[in-house]
Amino acid sequence: MFTKTIIFVVICSLIYSEWRWANDTIEFTMDKEAHFAGSAGAYFFFRHKDYTINESIKYTFYLGLTKEFIDAILPHEKYGRWGGDGFSKYDLYYDVLGIGAAVLIDKWWKPKEGSKWERRFNTTSISVHYRLD
Repeated sequence: MFTKTIIFVVICSLIYSEWRWANDTIEFTMDKEAHFAGSAGAYFFFRHKDYTINESIKYTFYLGLTKEFIDAILPHEKYGRWGGDGFSKYDLYYDVLGIGAAVLIDKWWKPKEGSKWERRFNTTSISVHYRLD
């Protein structure tokens, strides 16, 4: 369903607006840093809300792709912070790098064994416990 929604948004954006391409480079600027860190954070958000690894990767990439579509169809000169300077393939590269780094960290960095701090996240609450034993 989500994929169909993305396809619908792309088609509407191509029909009803002027598509803009970003004139940027692959240089690691503040914008690219935000894409990298934002994608890593979004992956962890989905992953620790009990989504699978594949779902977390997919939804995080869709968020980055949606942001690029918004940048392509809403000029920042007219819409301010909501808009962007155009669709940037380099932003998507950094989105993918951020997702990849988050997946590697998630797989390799396991919780500390025997830690007295326990934390649980679910859809209705966040709980933090400290064992006194």
